[in-house]
Amino acid sequence: MQPFRFGPPARQLYGVYHAALGDATRASAVLLLNPYGQEAVRTQRMYRVLADRLARKGHHVLRFDYYGTGDAAGSDEEGDLEGWSQDVLAAQHELLRRSKCTRTLWLGARLGASLAVLASRSASPPPRGLVLWEPVLSGEQYLRELASSHVRALSESYSIVPPHLRDRSFPGEALGFAIGGSLRQQLRELDLPRQSAHLRDLPFALIDRPRATGASEYAASLAAEAHKATHIPLEHDFDWTSEEALNTALVPHEAVHLLATQVECLP
Repeated sequence: MQPFRFGPPARQLYGVYHAALGDATRASAVLLLNPYGQEAVRTQRMYRVLADRLARKGHHVLRFDYYGTGDAAGSDEEGDLEGWSQDVLAAQHELLRRSKCTRTLWLGARLGASLAVLASRSASPPPRGLVLWEPVLSGEQYLRELASSHVRALSESYSIVPPHLRDRSFPGEALGFAIGGSLRQQLRELDLPRQSAHLRDLPFALIDRPRATGASEYAASLAAEAHKATHIPLEHDFDWTSEEALNTALVPHEAVHLLATQVECLP
């Protein structure tokens, strides 16, 4: 496991590279894409476990922090979807350079899955496949979910909640992470089903809760347009952003096993 910094001097990113172990080195590499905010905090441990498992199976793996998140340079307010999409491309370039592979597979959770779809539009070479775990389909809905979780967390932390903290439109912060104006606007414009047409020739696995809002419709629309998509239900009982979950790690065995299996299954 090799931690390092990469990217242009004005936009330094932080990555951790897991080289393939043993003699089973394969002609592919896996790029892990973080979700956002508290969800990224929760999945950090899971990504470490997943990366180790994939490396033992002979995959080169890179996990990294987008600009303005984690240990990368920049502040919360400087992060936005367009910049993070470019960070994904920079991370792929770095992974190809280090692994000597010619193609990559991208795996993302929540907003990281959405970024995989958005960034793949301009990737060269394109990823050989995507594994998308509960992608954010509607940015507007996602903002509402973050607002609701944020207000709920504040309500459970204060005996008397100041009126301005009850404002569910809360444009500036979500569970301890600032949301800049650019990110907020780009999330409002995020409509992943409408931004997925370019995936027609790209195999991918969509993993979502059986009754998740919009997931079945998204999968059905992709299938109707002859996308090479596989929809896999994953029932689980954890909450990505509940008050009880704040700053806790998330390592559900069934999820790690399913994600690793999908990496193996995609052509």
